[in-house]
Parts: sequence; C-alpha cells; structure tokens
Amino acid sequence: MDIAEQLFLEKGYQETRVKDIVKKADVAQGTFYYYFQSKEAILDEITDKYINIIIESMEKISKQDNLNALEKLVKIFQFSLSFRDDTRGIMQYVHDEKNLHLHVKFEQRIPVETVGPLAHIFKQGVAEGIFDTKYPEEAARAFNGISAMVLQGIDSADHNSNEFRRKFMAIFDFVERILGTERGAILNAFKIARND
Repeated sequence: MDIAEQLFLEKGYQETRVKDIVKKADVAQGTFYYYFQSKEAILDEITDKYINIIIESMEKISKQDNLNALEKLVKIFQFSLSFRDDTRGIMQYVHDEKNLHLHVKFEQRIPVETVGPLAHIFKQGVAEGIFDTKYPEEAARAFNGISAMVLQGIDSADHNSNEFRRKFMAIFDFVERILGTERGAILNAFKIARND
C-alpha cells in the first residue's frame, strides 16, 4: 500500500500501473492480486487508512487530560491543517469525480465517527464554563457539517491563501456562535498556539 501510494503521488494515479507497483515492491503480480482485486481496490484501502487516521487522531486529542476544551479544539484545527498538507496529493485522487465512491466514503464516515470525540470536547468546555450549549452532540454534528460546506471545493488550495484564511475565519465565527463562546475565543487560542 505504501509503495502504491508513493507511486500514485510521483507518477499520478492514472499513470501508475499494477506492473509498476509490483516491480517497485519486488513481488510477483499474483501476490498483488492475492491481496487486492485491482488498482482501484488499493486506493480504496489507502482511503480507509486515512479515514482511520483522522478518527483515531481526533479521539486521541479529545482524551488529552492536560488540555482544556478550547486547547483541544485548537489541536483539532491544527491537525486538520497538517493532515490536509501532508495528504494533499492523494486526497485529490480520493475527491476526484472519477473516484466518487471514495469521496462518498469520506463524506459518510468522517462526520458520523468524529461526533463522539467532538461532543466529548464540547461537554468538557461546558463543564469548564468555556462553551455554553445545551446540545454538545448536535453542536458536534453542526461543526462537521459547517466545516465540510465551507471548505468544499478548496482541497488543493494553499492554506496560506486569502481564500483559505477567509473560509477558516468563517468556520471559527460559526463554531463560536454554535458553542456560545466568547467572540474571538477560538481565533485567539489558535493564534496563541501557532506562536508557541
């Protein structure tokens, strides 16, 4: 899988053949087909790997006892940015219209399976007096929905671009309203964390 992913990034998904993968892996073509039905199947497995990384990372952040809820939320944003940068190439293939089933898999699993960690953070924030919402689980669903909608279509955008910054500022603003936190609290915590 790692070799296939590397080749997809170097040569492009369409240009990479199974023959290229097995040659670089130094295995017989039959070995490849023992584990994967096709090149598409290996991309599907790579997609699952990244979905699991996102879910596990958010769960890990939500359970860090040494951070308050606002710090955890900032860590979620930081993880999202670094994940987008680290996986930009492969994610372009996942979100390509030719691979619609992979995009749908992302869109179905991520919002559902990250509600728990986010709701845990939001409940902690309510207990700490940082957030003010009676509906932490629904707020987590809203967070996921708003983030997905606002960032739609800018998968390849540089996160230092004005467009990306504007969209991230919008997300901060909307999430602050949903969580009932002090205006600018998330943005300020994010700025402080970036300067550390």
